[in-house]
Amino acid sequence: MSHRLFVIDDHRASAEALAEGLQDEGYEVSVFTSPTDALAMMRTDPPDAAVTDLRMDEMDGIAFLRAAHVVDPGLPVILVTAYASIDAAVSATRAGAFGFVTKPLRLPEMVVQVRNALALRTLTRAAAQPGEPAILGRSAALLQALSQADRAAQTDLCVLIGGESGTGKELLARRVHLGSRRSRGPFVPVSCGAIAEGLIESELFGAAKGSYTGADRDRQGLIEAAEHGTLFLDEVGELSPAAQVRLLRFLQEGTLRRVGETKERAVDVRVIAATHRDLKSDGFREDLYFRLAVLPILLPPLRARGDDVLVLFGHALADACARFDRPAPSLAPEAVDALRAYAWPGNVRELMNVADRLAVMTTSPVLTLAELPPEIAQAESALERVLLPEGDFDLTGWLEGLEERALHRALARHEGVKARAAASLGLERNAFRYKLKKYGIDDP
Repeated sequence: MSHRLFVIDDHRASAEALAEGLQDEGYEVSVFTSPTDALAMMRTDPPDAAVTDLRMDEMDGIAFLRAAHVVDPGLPVILVTAYASIDAAVSATRAGAFGFVTKPLRLPEMVVQVRNALALRTLTRAAAQPGEPAILGRSAALLQALSQADRAAQTDLCVLIGGESGTGKELLARRVHLGSRRSRGPFVPVSCGAIAEGLIESELFGAAKGSYTGADRDRQGLIEAAEHGTLFLDEVGELSPAAQVRLLRFLQEGTLRRVGETKERAVDVRVIAATHRDLKSDGFREDLYFRLAVLPILLPPLRARGDDVLVLFGHALADACARFDRPAPSLAPEAVDALRAYAWPGNVRELMNVADRLAVMTTSPVLTLAELPPEIAQAESALERVLLPEGDFDLTGWLEGLEERALHRALARHEGVKARAAASLGLERNAFRYKLKKYGIDDP
């Protein structure tokens, strides 16, 4: 079966010339001179990849790219431009472009780009496990966390996943499990904060018959249930001091005793823990912390993931509309701006709840700013609160002043923890440290 491509360019002759060359390579190609028409067709007859011109009157290539990823988050999009610049390439990459090709086009170069894009598309589809939601997004902060998770999967060492509530820590833990040699074994998630303090030890370690009121039989604990697989301890900071002591012993010895027993049982389990707290300064046992945090991974908040919010929202809205058996609306430009500007304090969990709500309440084919929840709609107007100075002014100095203020605010919000402050701004640690040095901001 041949792959299907979309070529979008408001200059028909250029689009048809490229389409003809790609057809000669065996691809099925549809040509569009209107980006809006291409997006409409994408909803009913999606392509495997798209090639679009960067400069078009109706909608530029980056705007098309963002809109396309709302419809199909995994679609590889290649941008073509006659106006090559580093800034344009950086903007395209940040927006999630697969490739960036300059004119005059050389067909062999374009064929290589298309072939690689289709290979990525195939691998992405193959990697999606049935019944396992994918971790969507292409931001640098997310890709760094995914890369660390994939490396962690090659070992049996303990992993500690940090990140705000709702960022998808359990999904990342499942990714580590599925990529490990234990993937055929069970994945046992435990919400440490949801189990009553008096029951946590018997739930984790099991209990012998008669060890407490109501224990009418020997009972296996959740650690034993994860034999030859992975135990995921969500919000591990909620464990009681007594449970922390017993967990530390299990990690050190690889054995456990059920409550009410003296017999030691050897259990082969890999432990992944997660927390939204700073365990080192939050009363958690230091020795247990270091046992769990052999491989620490910080999952970034949604506000630090740039246009990932559009990819995730498009996917969540389409999925919710499919569940309610109704067509997914497209997004008005001002709605896209508001979604991107909103801080998403509840992260991915909040985004999915909003998508469910809109799938039920929205009746028009285009989702407008007025239909978004008030707190999100107001975020769009907040974009205009950064007022330009009157008259002539030093643009570079003004932008640097904004950047310096953002660095100070990020450090203050995250109590001087540079890793978290960097993630909140979508920066890698080295880039964050460079900016601190640039503005003479002392380490807190």
